[in-house]
Amino acid sequence: MPDVSRLTGRWGWWGGWGLSAFAVLVIVAFALTSARSPQSEAAGAIAGEATIVDNVASLDRVVVKATGLKPAGIGQVHRIWLVADDGSSGRYLGDVIPDAAGTVAFTWDQPAGENLLSQYSQVTISLESGAAGSKPSGTALRSGRVDAAAVSQVRRLLSRWPDSRYGVATISGLNRQAHIARDVAWVLREAAVHSDWDTARRKAEQLVNLVEGRRGQFYADHNGDGRIEDPGDGTGFLPYSWAALTQTQFIYATASDEGYATSAQALQSPVTFAMLSAGFLRDTGREVARSKDGYTIQDLAGHLVTATNYLLAATDPGDDPDLRAILEDRAMTPVTVGARALVTIGLAEVAR
Repeated sequence: MPDVSRLTGRWGWWGGWGLSAFAVLVIVAFALTSARSPQSEAAGAIAGEATIVDNVASLDRVVVKATGLKPAGIGQVHRIWLVADDGSSGRYLGDVIPDAAGTVAFTWDQPAGENLLSQYSQVTISLESGAAGSKPSGTALRSGRVDAAAVSQVRRLLSRWPDSRYGVATISGLNRQAHIARDVAWVLREAAVHSDWDTARRKAEQLVNLVEGRRGQFYADHNGDGRIEDPGDGTGFLPYSWAALTQTQFIYATASDEGYATSAQALQSPVTFAMLSAGFLRDTGREVARSKDGYTIQDLAGHLVTATNYLLAATDPGDDPDLRAILEDRAMTPVTVGARALVTIGLAEVAR
């Protein structure tokens, strides 16, 4: 297990400015939440659910389930829609026929694999006649939306973060950097086992720069070979982590629904856990990249692999039982799993 006490006083720019900024953010969030109602008022009882999920790309599929729908009249049909924030435009997804119990189950995939959250935040089931237009025009029966007050930050977290180097969504960036880090750490360990010190030092530098990001204080040529190597996207795991903390805190502060706010806040524990491991990874990687002692490199290589396992466990452990156990022992939910609650939309009965 990485010795996280090694992190004390070694966070550089992110530790000074970043921690202070986040402390201010928490104070601001506390002031904003004082006006939030214990629970938002829905138009009616919840009688369905829509979830935006990953299929071939990020958030390119919507799964809709609803209950209590009455049979459509002659010349009428139940239609499912995605609707923009302001309701001015929409996307017709398809017609559905409720079963004898009034239940529908429907799945739709974006043909081009585009992120649906980037354009839409509402789901509606309507009763209509005639051809489908560009948005619902009949009687809305079920409707729900991503929390309207928090949707801009939810999009940064799950659809697109403009401040990342390529506009990658924050959680997607965290996940991708964690996977790359573990791959690099495994190569480093194998190099150390076979006494390939030059490769081990190169890979250690890559870990440092992947964690730090191009704007970070410690983004550098750590092994002295005249090159700065970074296998990540240049944004850095730590900047992605701070963005995740900031965005989830704003969601917590601005969300109109208490349960939605709590779901956002719950993401902060695994992100913070990952940040501690990333700090260890960066500092130990610097030590390995500079080391001329083979015993030191071999000794620290295993700790680097463990630290990258922690990154991946916190972000996206998948079905790996060893990775899942890391967070289960700490009573945490991985970031990618916890984030699903932010794109799960309760469909309420619409009062008529």
